[in-house]
Amino acid sequence: MKTNLACALLPRLVLLATIAVLFYPRSLLADSSDSKELTKSATWNWSSGQTWLERLTTWADATGPKEKQSLVRESANRIPELRGVELHEGILQVSALIDPAVADFLKALDLPWSQGTYDQLDAQLSSLVANGAIPAWLKPDLQLAFCRSLIQNQWIDESWARLQTIQLDSLSDPSSWLFSAGVCQHYLLLKQPCLESLNKLLERESEIPSRYAITARLMLSDIEPLKQDSLDEVARMMNDVERRLTLGRTGKQVRDQEQAIIDKLDKMIDEMEKQAQQQQQQRQQQQQQRQRQQQNQQQQQQKAAQDSQPGGGDGQGEVDDKDIGDQSGWGNLPPAARQEALQNITKDLPSHYREVIEAYFKRLSKSPEK
Repeated sequence: MKTNLACALLPRLVLLATIAVLFYPRSLLADSSDSKELTKSATWNWSSGQTWLERLTTWADATGPKEKQSLVRESANRIPELRGVELHEGILQVSALIDPAVADFLKALDLPWSQGTYDQLDAQLSSLVANGAIPAWLKPDLQLAFCRSLIQNQWIDESWARLQTIQLDSLSDPSSWLFSAGVCQHYLLLKQPCLESLNKLLERESEIPSRYAITARLMLSDIEPLKQDSLDEVARMMNDVERRLTLGRTGKQVRDQEQAIIDKLDKMIDEMEKQAQQQQQQRQQQQQQRQRQQQNQQQQQQKAAQDSQPGGGDGQGEVDDKDIGDQSGWGNLPPAARQEALQNITKDLPSHYREVIEAYFKRLSKSPEK
């Protein structure tokens, strides 16, 4: 089962690029004057860098010695010039200078993940959120930073659960929330929410980092054609199960998804079997019709020959019936016809699906007729 799940499809490459893109070097932001029409129609707004500067300096003045205050002010001077992901990361960097607990948490996010890393980081963040020394306005950005790290390390379910608890207008960078939400929804096959998140992000397409815009377009083109109960959907579900198994998850959610995959494959195989039987019945009918036509032609030719002779002939002009056998069931199809049907059914499928379906029909052909 897991070997088959490992067969990744092309759409998954889009997601891998998306995850990597979260931590690529920052791109320059476009001039807002280039997107006046898009800005007018946007349903979300950028956060003011000046507001965040005032918050940071007020916090620093209340919590540290003058030396620290000077360092914070020097580092925070560029904050008003930033927006989006650059503003978000700049705020976190300045916050780390103010509070050592924030610095420790951000440093831990950058370390390689191992068994137990999630629990450790979850505990650290819970402590920060409960810490009265951390201002309330910073906590959503800390949550967002954790969500981005979760996505990078394939903890999609946990990231999506946390993202849903964050208010968009409470963040320094709404675009990273929309992008991260789109990634999670894309991975979890939440088609409609994914379309909504990515389209909302692209309302300011010329203002967001180009890596966000390009990847969002790729994800949209990838998920828009997705149909329920299709091979594409099943392949994605298999890939998601593999991800969960890689993370060591074997609980009810994984078992339920594995069963859903089996049910969908069974349904598709049943439909393919019916289609194959219908095609075989059509071929049988066509063959029988051709045989009747041939018999009629032979009878007409024999009758014409008898009529042209001056009597004396006593032949009946009858043709022996051809025994075409009992071909109503798949298991009774001639080997050549059965192989042709298999090729027609599986010709457009990935190799691992072809093997599963061919094995199914081989078992069917060996089973006793009901």
